[in-house]
Amino acid sequence: MSGQPGTKRVVAAAPETPADAAAPESTLSRLETHFRTLDEGSLVRVAAAVEKARATETGAASDEQILTCLRPMLRSLRPVRVPTFQRALCVCLEPYLIDADSVGGVRRAVVARSSLAPWWRLLMGSPYRPRLAAATAEYRNAVASERQDEIDAVVQFGRSIAAEATTTLLAEAAQSAVRKRELEVLLGSARAFEDAAEIARILGLDPLLTPWFDQIRAVCPRTADGRVHDFNPQGTVIAKNGYMHLHAADREVVDYYFHGLLRLLAQPWQSLRLVRLLSADLLRAGGDSAGLQMIPAKLFGDLTRTLAEIGRTAAGDRGMTRRVWLMTCARLISDAGAMVQGMAEEVKEFGNAGWETMMVEARQKVTQAADQFASVAVRDAALVLPQREVREKLEARLVPDMAHSPTDDEVSVAQAAATLFTACRKVAEKEGFDRSIRAKEADLEATFQTAINFRFEYLRARGKNKAVSAQLQALEKVLRSMPKTEPMLDLILKAERAIERFR
Repeated sequence: MSGQPGTKRVVAAAPETPADAAAPESTLSRLETHFRTLDEGSLVRVAAAVEKARATETGAASDEQILTCLRPMLRSLRPVRVPTFQRALCVCLEPYLIDADSVGGVRRAVVARSSLAPWWRLLMGSPYRPRLAAATAEYRNAVASERQDEIDAVVQFGRSIAAEATTTLLAEAAQSAVRKRELEVLLGSARAFEDAAEIARILGLDPLLTPWFDQIRAVCPRTADGRVHDFNPQGTVIAKNGYMHLHAADREVVDYYFHGLLRLLAQPWQSLRLVRLLSADLLRAGGDSAGLQMIPAKLFGDLTRTLAEIGRTAAGDRGMTRRVWLMTCARLISDAGAMVQGMAEEVKEFGNAGWETMMVEARQKVTQAADQFASVAVRDAALVLPQREVREKLEARLVPDMAHSPTDDEVSVAQAAATLFTACRKVAEKEGFDRSIRAKEADLEATFQTAINFRFEYLRARGKNKAVSAQLQALEKVLRSMPKTEPMLDLILKAERAIERFR
């Protein structure tokens, strides 16, 4: 506009013009509007060109801005990505990442997504930076020339460097409390320090694990977010072969295999097909000593241990809610009961001393798991009995919260817990190890009995109350999912009468 007649007033007013102040945003808006006019093929080509430029060059801020505009439109198209070197290294971590991090205590095969950035900054500020920079340069050259074999080799080499660097840096820091604290501050938290250790383990195990996961993805239909939608027979066989290949290795490898496998699945309980397949393989193995090493009891123990760990992180795992985890455990326990029964029949007909030992181990693992899962089920079944904390001087105690109506999620979780408890009781009863389960059941019956009586008296003294009635209705639903014993049936009748009287 400068140099043209009649423009002085406009120029003078320019600093106060909101449109000009938002010029960068307007540019992005115009760019996004232009992208919306392109066909799908053109969008994919533009994204590929920008991602390739970002991966092969030092990268410009505009690259990320352009990709930010493109991502909403590309989400449904799911084109082949051209990741940066850092992103390519972290692809193998995806099955182990959680978005939220509300987990306390020691954990395995779990990494908070927020820990990735500080971990990478740690490596870039370490003596290993030159080696990673050299690998980055090789990666950029390989991507620029589109040599996929070289890309894969460089990425794998980069993962080995990153694993070595992380392990070394953490080991050096562990030798001094002061140095460890400094590193925790640098990473952001003590949890991020632990996450870095998990990242190093996963990167180190990647050559053993990722090839099996890639094969499963290749043959199975997937959901929009890349998870396996239907664990079809081909995928099941590959997963089984992966376990057979890894089971003789270090126990840690199998743990990470199952963690990755369960988080790979849209429906985690589909992994239980492995139990059935391996049971069948064992029964066909006969007296083959190599086959006897592949005992379903070990598989069951591995899967149980993995599920127990995932149960502690379910709240932060996008793929497995608490209800899904409880139902998965219920199916696992039921399958385990059937597995042990089938093995017992085969032992009677074809067994030997080795099989007898195997049966003892299998029963011990199933019994231990049933007892542990039953304890969890008892706790979660009580979600429909809300409590609140009351403080008296320096002490705090929990009392019934008569103002809270159980949510649909709380009711569904409690019902799933009741289903799990029922499955545990059935297996324990068949195997003759039901003493511990019966004790838990008696405690649960007493808890429910007290809860119903308390709420009945509460309503009788105060009249109708919507929240308390909702608690009774939720409790009645949970009771119907519990074992159909005479005490439980009596409790259902009492709950129904209380509900009907104060409806």
